[in-house]
Amino acid sequence: MGGLPVSSHSKPLNDLMKIEVFTAFSPELEEIWREFETEAVGTPFQSYAWLSHWQNTVGSPLHSIQPQLVIVRDEIETLAVFPLGIRNVLGVSILEWLGGLHSDYMGPLLNEEWENMEKDFPLCWQNILKNVSSFDVIHFQKQKEYIGSLQNPFVSSTNCENIIFAYHVNLKNSWKEHYEKTIKTKLRADSRRQRRRLADIGKLCFEVVEDKGTKKRIINKMIDQKSRRYRDTCAWDMLSVLEHKVFYEKLADITDDSLKIHCAELCVGETTIATHVGLVDQSTFYYLIPAHEGGNWERYSPGRLLLEHLLEWSIQNKLKVFDFTIGGEHYKKDWCDTETPLFEILKPFTLKGKMYVMAQHTKQTVKDIPWLGKQAKQFNSWLINKGVLPNKT
Repeated sequence: MGGLPVSSHSKPLNDLMKIEVFTAFSPELEEIWREFETEAVGTPFQSYAWLSHWQNTVGSPLHSIQPQLVIVRDEIETLAVFPLGIRNVLGVSILEWLGGLHSDYMGPLLNEEWENMEKDFPLCWQNILKNVSSFDVIHFQKQKEYIGSLQNPFVSSTNCENIIFAYHVNLKNSWKEHYEKTIKTKLRADSRRQRRRLADIGKLCFEVVEDKGTKKRIINKMIDQKSRRYRDTCAWDMLSVLEHKVFYEKLADITDDSLKIHCAELCVGETTIATHVGLVDQSTFYYLIPAHEGGNWERYSPGRLLLEHLLEWSIQNKLKVFDFTIGGEHYKKDWCDTETPLFEILKPFTLKGKMYVMAQHTKQTVKDIPWLGKQAKQFNSWLINKGVLPNKT
């Protein structure tokens, strides 16, 4: 499995399907991918705009990831895009989905007719493995069982394990109905109290911004607020890593119909007390990076108040789902009605790959012991922040 040029020669699978592998984001690939996005089933995390931005700001400069971007076609049309890459960790080459920490859902983009080709997936995948660059282990994470109404072939046709969950809420037709029927009475009462208290300080204002300059200001404020929160809780400050910080800073530069960057803030007078940076597609709001002011402002629950505004905005804009994405934070149980399992594939192909798998299983075992996992996480974050250990990926 040697290296490939930017665009490989197509490799026939059978009379209907063929593959093409690109090892860089290129104008030729962009044309194919963007045209396919208009009819494909997936999430914004698989859009060309999101993943090319991630590769340029994080994947290449921080991890030296070698893209393995697979196009699956038949005689007439594109059937799937598999946005893969190879990352090297301590000499171990890992085949994984592109997107890293910044893509809450990973997996392929699929044609709506994919189910007709599902029986050919095992043969298709074996041919892909023969034509991508060499690697030691496959590690596919954060995969949904279904992509739209289609079965995810990387879950249905492989040996997967459910590691984590994602959460979302199905939105009702009006904010009043949703708020009164979905949110606990005690929580609603506390929010009203906090709003009255804040009104005594200054005018409370929620704003969703569209212009590039204001988006940049909100993103920078979010970075400041989030970094402070990481430090206050002794967690690893992802945004202290230049590449991760630049990823968010440059989201405001993206102008793309297929990728709508949503920036919002909640202000009291001239003070921004809470911010959020997320994504919106045709029917779903993706709640990604919320942040809020610390100190005395925390007593007013500014993050929760901004969340309420975002839910109301989503309903007013006819969205159907508010997606809190991955993570089992306790507060999500107050807002969500649906839990979605996410699946992981971890399969070695070489001796080094087997060593990597053993290390990952040990890591997961530690996480599964609550007190030990918490202590290990805090100690690891402290070592990283002190510069003793390298930054995480």
